[in-house]
Amino acid sequence: MPVHDTIIRGGRIITLDGDSRVVEAMGVRDGRISAVGTEPEVMSGRGPHTTVLDVSGQTVIPGFFDAHPHMDRQGLKARGGIPLDGCRSIAEILEVVRTAVAATPKGEWIVLMPMGTPHTDYVYRPEQLAEGRFPTRHDLDPVSPDHPVFIRAPWGWWSHRPFPTVANSRALAIAGVTRHSKPPYNTQMLTDESGEPTGVFLDRNYAPLMEYTLFKCVPRFTYEDRIAGVRLGSAAYSAAGTTSGYEGHGLTPPLIDAYRQVHARGDLTVRMQIPLSVPSAAFDNRKITDLLHHWASDLRDRGSGDGLLRFEGICVDVGDATVAATIAQDYPYEQWAGHFYQSLSHERFVEIGVAAARLGIRLNCLVCYDLERVLRAYEAINEQVDITERRWVIIHVITASDDQIRRIKKLGLIATVTPGFMFMASDRFGLDKLRDEGIPIRRLLDAGVPVALSTDNVPYSMLFAMWQALSRFDGDSGTKLGPSHLTREEALRISTVTGHQLVWAENDRGPLELGRAADFVVLADDPLTCPEDSIKDIAVERTFVAGRQVFARSV
Repeated sequence: MPVHDTIIRGGRIITLDGDSRVVEAMGVRDGRISAVGTEPEVMSGRGPHTTVLDVSGQTVIPGFFDAHPHMDRQGLKARGGIPLDGCRSIAEILEVVRTAVAATPKGEWIVLMPMGTPHTDYVYRPEQLAEGRFPTRHDLDPVSPDHPVFIRAPWGWWSHRPFPTVANSRALAIAGVTRHSKPPYNTQMLTDESGEPTGVFLDRNYAPLMEYTLFKCVPRFTYEDRIAGVRLGSAAYSAAGTTSGYEGHGLTPPLIDAYRQVHARGDLTVRMQIPLSVPSAAFDNRKITDLLHHWASDLRDRGSGDGLLRFEGICVDVGDATVAATIAQDYPYEQWAGHFYQSLSHERFVEIGVAAARLGIRLNCLVCYDLERVLRAYEAINEQVDITERRWVIIHVITASDDQIRRIKKLGLIATVTPGFMFMASDRFGLDKLRDEGIPIRRLLDAGVPVALSTDNVPYSMLFAMWQALSRFDGDSGTKLGPSHLTREEALRISTVTGHQLVWAENDRGPLELGRAADFVVLADDPLTCPEDSIKDIAVERTFVAGRQVFARSV
């Protein structure tokens, strides 16, 4: 028996190994699990410098793996403006503005975060505020006569549509917005009885367009904001028990560099693997192919980096073409997104995919908009270059027929799903009408397709994602969208273990068994036995990555 650096004892340790063992104690040495078993067995490896952690009454599980975290975006919320958390009236919002005015030199911008309270209670209906309406420039002007004021819209997946933006008269004037201004695609400019803008704009695009169009003049996120976003996001996700993530949506080069900076400073506490987001809406395929050749040495095969930060693969998309064209005009700014918005035709998709495959670069693609279209593109690529052993990824599987699932399996794809979409079912791809057919985790698993859960930062707790996978609860209707047909253990496995297949690390991380990386979480309750509705609210007590404690809850 080796001498352990750390011993975990006194609680219930759910290993999720091949035998689904639950043990009494676990030893850690040099960042790896050095023993699992009974307390006497593990304690026999105690040395004079061994730290013994008593977790009596608590539960230890493998660390959570978020297959689509947008971790940087969580941290960016702290840099996105003055928060309006908890403000339930125009009067309360005006008090926040009044305080900001007193602390801000005349003429400088006052930018506020979206109205409402994270993570699932942003304002999108006027009746959510006590006055039964949105604030207007006429409300803002008296308290901010010398400052341009701008209330940002939430990022599209944080809330229901429409997403309100509010500007005062000074902001409208600087932006050059008048009664004759044309609002951007899928966006409404509210006007008063005389036809003048009220300062309220309602955006119905999942990637809000106001700051790419009418309000380009609003102060933008800086490179320093990106670095801070990664650092703060890493701490937030560690506090939520996430030890690993795979950013399948891809990131832009500045954000990739921000990750490198945070890692170099020792502030990255979540293992991250990140594909490159390619600017296919801004550049033609010839230039995209040149970019792939430029990045190939970093992104091909298993990628580049170390055990904490790796870069590998690219992400493409088939989103709204008009939104993509609009945002591309403002390249390379990515606002909240952190990635480039894309809308590839079938022909462009296949050409880029073949070029990537020939370079040994893995493809990721969002399929929430059109699974069939993406499958046909993957199949066409596979006819030219075999991808069946390369673990290409389909992101946000919303619904799939039995034939589509068979084809997914045949192509050797990995599926990531976001159960949290069901919480706002009426605003997410018709999930309220799909009901049992939406988010088909059970059928994917039964077909042998690897499935990993993700949060998409809505909210960012994997405990919430696990609960949603089981409960399928629609917060809009207050009802469940049919049974999940998942066991608690299955839900926990796809929240903690399966995702490691995305990063080719399934033999090194995941289950709590001898020789594997000591990535684990201490929870205040047992997600396998507590009441189902309590899963989402279980407190994370401690988080460990490679045997190092990266989070401890203060009491």
